[in-house]
Amino acid sequence: MRLWIVSFCALLALVFVAPVWAEDAVESAPAPEAAAAPESESTPAAEAAAAPESESTPAAEAPARVPVALGPVGHDEQGRQGRIHAVAKGDTLWDVSDAYLGTPWVWPSIWRDNSDIQDPHLIHPGDKLWISPHEMRRITDAEAAALLAGGSPAALADGMSGAGGPERYRYSLIQTAGFVTGGAYDGNATIVDSIVDRVWFGDHDAVIIGLGEGETAVGDQYEIFRKSSAVKDPETGLQIGWATIVLGWLEVQVVHEETATAMIRLSRGEISRGDHLLPRPTVNTDIDVAARPSVEGSVVHTPDSRMTMGSTDIVYLNRGAADGLEVGSPLEVFRRIGKATDEVQREQKQLPDSVVGNLIVVSTTPDTATAVITKTSAEILRGDLFRGADSLW
Repeated sequence: MRLWIVSFCALLALVFVAPVWAEDAVESAPAPEAAAAPESESTPAAEAAAAPESESTPAAEAPARVPVALGPVGHDEQGRQGRIHAVAKGDTLWDVSDAYLGTPWVWPSIWRDNSDIQDPHLIHPGDKLWISPHEMRRITDAEAAALLAGGSPAALADGMSGAGGPERYRYSLIQTAGFVTGGAYDGNATIVDSIVDRVWFGDHDAVIIGLGEGETAVGDQYEIFRKSSAVKDPETGLQIGWATIVLGWLEVQVVHEETATAMIRLSRGEISRGDHLLPRPTVNTDIDVAARPSVEGSVVHTPDSRMTMGSTDIVYLNRGAADGLEVGSPLEVFRRIGKATDEVQREQKQLPDSVVGNLIVVSTTPDTATAVITKTSAEILRGDLFRGADSLW
């Protein structure tokens, strides 16, 4: 009986362990062509095998991918902050976008180049790129020098030039992290299927969505997203929505009785069946700064995938249009320090609040708002307080 158990265990070990060994053997075995080559021929595999052990061959030591190094900060003629990147060998726009803007998927939507260039997406070592949340483009050495010597954002405040004009903020929605209220999430639709026989979908793929006649129309556009975690109000502890991953957007092509066929116009991630939809928000590129609102509240969510340049990070607030916020409302983020004792007067003195950043509201719902950080001296955290401000800076 004992011998039978030992034999059975040995058989199990062969069944489960042998494939791992076989996989390792396949990976390390020489190519069949190299093994079959005549001894007189010089093949790459044979040359590598004949090389002295002290020499480093490309097959033995593949160079590690060098991370993209961030370039210096500059400001354009409107005072908007960006960085200047010197293209190194091996750089791609995908890698550069990921390093500077926090996501590799965004570069096609903000890349700007001359239309007469044969391949406008091709970059070469030595090229200089201007990278900001609003655009990525090639620049000359003279333009780079001008951007490095540009005016400060505090002086120009991202606003319109010219005396008497309203202060204006230019905003480009490029982040891949978002926030959806509970009611909006419960009432949305999803991608139910596709005529494309793949698990993941991308640009220009046709998908079928769960909205039909009377619910959608040809030309309607929807943001594609996936929920990631629950968001709770730090003041009440109650869930107010979901943190989301924004994957792209699609446009309805044909409406059927219970469903519709749509085309994915932009993908910023891998899209699949079951991903959720909401009407695509209208983004105001130029936002006029509104009057100081009389409101206080809390930051309820800060996306984990933050932009490299802190002046364009997104935060979500637990106050909305019903509380007096509107697109363009200027806010400041602050922390209460409390009191300290004056040893001579022997009294408790109230200390001033510590202001750690400024915001501008870029979209609202009745109970929540989305805001962009325009200035920060410290990392803004969930639970930080905000109130109306007189300026974005």
